[in-house]
Amino acid sequence: MNQQQKSPIPTVIAVLGATGDLMGKKIVPALFTLYQEGALPEHFRVVGFARRPLSQEEFSARILEILHKHYQVRATDKTVKEFLSFFSYVQGNFQNQADYHTLSKEFQRIDSSWGLCSNKLLYLAVPPLLYSEILHNLAEAGLNKPCGGPQEGWTRVIVEKPFGSDEKSARALDVLLGKLFKEEQIYRIDHYLAKEMLQNILAFRFANNLFEANWDNRLIERIAIRLYESIGVEERGSFYDGVGALRDVGQNHLLQMLALVTMDPPASFAAKDIRARRAEILQTLHIPSAEEVRRETFRAQYEGYRSITGVTADSMAETYFRVNASLTAPQWQDVAITMESGKRMGKALKEIEILFRHPEHCLCPPESGIHYRDSVIIRLEPVESIVINFWSKKPGNKMDLEQRTLAFNLRNGKFHTQYTEEYKKLLWDCIMDDQTLFVSSDEIRAMWRFVDPIIAGWQNGAVPLERYAPDAKRVARIAAAVMEYAQADAHKTGRTIGIVGAGKMGANIARRLTEKGWAVQVFDRDAQTIDALRREGIAGFSTVSDLIAALPQPRIVWLMVPAGKPVDDALFGAEGVSRYIAKGDRVIDGGNSFFEDTQKRAKKLEKLGIRFMDVGVSGGPGGARNGASLMIGGSEQDFKQLEPLFRDLAMENGYGYMGKAGAGHFIKMVHNGIEYGMMQAIAEGFAVIKKSKLAPNLSAVAEVYSHGSVITSRLMDWLKDGFVYYGDELKGVSGSVAHTGEGEWTIKTAKKLGVPVKVIADSFKFRVDSHKHPSYMGKILSMLRNQFGGHAIK
Repeated sequence: MNQQQKSPIPTVIAVLGATGDLMGKKIVPALFTLYQEGALPEHFRVVGFARRPLSQEEFSARILEILHKHYQVRATDKTVKEFLSFFSYVQGNFQNQADYHTLSKEFQRIDSSWGLCSNKLLYLAVPPLLYSEILHNLAEAGLNKPCGGPQEGWTRVIVEKPFGSDEKSARALDVLLGKLFKEEQIYRIDHYLAKEMLQNILAFRFANNLFEANWDNRLIERIAIRLYESIGVEERGSFYDGVGALRDVGQNHLLQMLALVTMDPPASFAAKDIRARRAEILQTLHIPSAEEVRRETFRAQYEGYRSITGVTADSMAETYFRVNASLTAPQWQDVAITMESGKRMGKALKEIEILFRHPEHCLCPPESGIHYRDSVIIRLEPVESIVINFWSKKPGNKMDLEQRTLAFNLRNGKFHTQYTEEYKKLLWDCIMDDQTLFVSSDEIRAMWRFVDPIIAGWQNGAVPLERYAPDAKRVARIAAAVMEYAQADAHKTGRTIGIVGAGKMGANIARRLTEKGWAVQVFDRDAQTIDALRREGIAGFSTVSDLIAALPQPRIVWLMVPAGKPVDDALFGAEGVSRYIAKGDRVIDGGNSFFEDTQKRAKKLEKLGIRFMDVGVSGGPGGARNGASLMIGGSEQDFKQLEPLFRDLAMENGYGYMGKAGAGHFIKMVHNGIEYGMMQAIAEGFAVIKKSKLAPNLSAVAEVYSHGSVITSRLMDWLKDGFVYYGDELKGVSGSVAHTGEGEWTIKTAKKLGVPVKVIADSFKFRVDSHKHPSYMGKILSMLRNQFGGHAIK
């Protein structure tokens, strides 16, 4: 920083809580460093506001004591004298509204001495529980508004983490801040974002093309974020005991680190673009279910923690945690993410490790038994560095490989006392109106949405609180082993599903999920079907009650039965699923039900406490076996919790949340109506080609249409296959076309909505009429239905 970077407008910082630790450890050292670098405005003041009855001399003595502790300076130094002259003090009680008017008068006195209106920066250096009262009192005294016009000064507020204790309280804080300040006035500090090495992530990724082109799930296998601290809780016992490690550093620091390494390239380095990208990727965090919390998290407390002053004798606060996470963004699906942090972990280690996978079989010495993986490590401690690990041949006659390292050290040794550098940057950015390194409300809410279920699960005893010996990293190895064991046991609990209906679609869904590591259990009335699935290693049951009894709670039951009455019987009949499952269990209707019927069923099940989702499945039996397209309706929370299931069933990027209950079947219904029109157009076109006799080989035409033409599609692929199998004459294929309800439902729904759908209506009418007037066009439609759905051709 230099003189040219100074803010041109005089600035006053009011520190509310000026006698607390934040002032001594972070704010004063950061301001003194800015002063030494010549970066503070020429006209600059700091007003301390706190409850202690201090004179101006006593307050200055406190500031001098802080400076001496951090910089070993003397009161006689010229620079120290000038710096101390910036400070004044106002005694005030945070609950007393009149004291805020006294603070306002101090602002007016300073402005009068300068002869203008200055910028005002209100720093809430107080516990978050005081925010509400302080913010209301600031507003009541008019201190949330600038004293001049938009060109003369501004007023901004700084708040420190934690931003609430859960999503609900964070939202309430945001609502309050939003009533009193505009978003551009609010600066939420997570000091980790200001660390030089974390700022360097953006430069490393986006200013270089060495890695960024493949910085996604194509080449990245795993991301591990570690924040091991050598220190313990020490004098922070009272605060820490009500927070714990996950809230203290996981909900903010680690998730912000994850955002930086996974966010999409921003449109620019402007604050709004970078903050938007961070928020976007955090909003794709998979929200863990209760079972996933049990399986994918670990917590522990170091021995001796409960003897710290301020900590309760039976404290359940974790001082170490490990959490597995995943992102639902398509480019990060199937990338394993681990975040862990702990106190008293021996030597400090703070880093992000990105482990790369081989896109194909590794051309490596086969006899070595080594898993050759490249990695990039972005390290904050013990040395700020970027380390690239790769493999190279050893000198000699044999093809032996050894790991090599390319390392860049940002700098060596100490650069400032703890926190000073980050707070120096943050305070300067706040003065200069740059919100890049400050957290937005969208980010905060997304982070709490991920963390809240974990904390709730821990509070309910889902994960035991382990103990660990301090000053060693053994607990990290234990956590990894415990979680690995839980994942290996997952087929008995979290990844178990029951399927009702084992026709072509249901059986193939069972096969696909089994291959994806799910424990699948199936009911079907047909004994031969059950026997065939059992021979494939899939558990089969002849009664619904036996199926449900074999499923662990909370249960997941997938219905794959024909639309209409069969669905109602499967749900509410004498042997219906709802008779055997319990409150909190989930039922998914994956058939082609009419969306209005689905909405009625959802309401009926909701009264029973049963969670219901509807899924439109496109792709036929082949899609069910190899990856379908899924259109999903129901609660968005349920969608997020069941997303691993949908991801495993769908082809890549082939699933999505459509909206509330009924939306999945509605979108699938419209999809089928569109399908009717597309198939009709194909049938009509090829009937014209056949009649003309100019192109006698219809499969050759379909082959060309299938590669690069505007009408290239899966339907065209199936048409080509059908001509190859049945011949151009389609002998043995019926010219009368069967039809199910979806096309007619689309037409009736469109009529209700006042939307003309002539193409879909005409294609449906053709199918109805084809039973009286079979034709070659009808043969093409029957053949296509057979190819993608396995429907009968006669």
